[in-house]
Amino acid sequence: MAHMAATPSLSPRPVISGVCQRRRLSRSLSSTSNPGPTGEGFMEGYVPGGGGMSAEEILMVPIDRAKFRPTSEACPFCVDAPVKENGSKCLGICRNPQNVPGPLFFPHQMQDVEDAIRLQVNAMRDIDQPRRGHGVQVMWEFSVEHANMVRSRYFGFSTDMYHYDHFIGKALVQFDPLVRNTGHDIVDVRVMADGRTMAKVRVVDIVGRDSHWIFLMVRRTFGKYQGCWQSHRVVQTDEQYWTKHLDFI
Repeated sequence: MAHMAATPSLSPRPVISGVCQRRRLSRSLSSTSNPGPTGEGFMEGYVPGGGGMSAEEILMVPIDRAKFRPTSEACPFCVDAPVKENGSKCLGICRNPQNVPGPLFFPHQMQDVEDAIRLQVNAMRDIDQPRRGHGVQVMWEFSVEHANMVRSRYFGFSTDMYHYDHFIGKALVQFDPLVRNTGHDIVDVRVMADGRTMAKVRVVDIVGRDSHWIFLMVRRTFGKYQGCWQSHRVVQTDEQYWTKHLDFI
């Protein structure tokens, strides 16, 4: 019978918890390729995309805010603000598009229909003044159907108008030629058979090209803007002020 070598007995490896494994990984990262944001190693704090630390470990790491440049340093609304006790200059103006006061321009009974249109187009011209996205907020405020739970054809196509965040995304796409426009002319204003007022507006975009728009305006009959001119539809058209949406809006 052939001699068979005895197989040495293997002692069981110690069980290493997931936390210990992540600690070892983070130490290896700190000593090799990832010096951390201040050059003192990965264990000083969490670095997005670096990996290696559990949520529990991240919460245990103190953050020295003096080592990080506040976001507000690059923000035009916060750059001149004093540093607060938490080490930040941020005023919170541009973080949440809904966490802001009402727009500077809004419907008023002293405005005629052309005033209401002019305020909207000029607000999109100065879209980020006095804060980011202010022009879109003005368009929202002038929309007679904003915050309604029913479908709307404000943009020409059927869509919801109940949520401001949704409106921001659609407005920035549909109203792109209005953003930072260089001028406009209200070509014609007339009352339609259904009682709405149609205004044809030529707008010169940021690079000098003409775009053409129809504003369908109505007087609000209830609420805080009762008696004020507001936009029922704002739709881009061709040079003849025609759009396929005219049959539906």
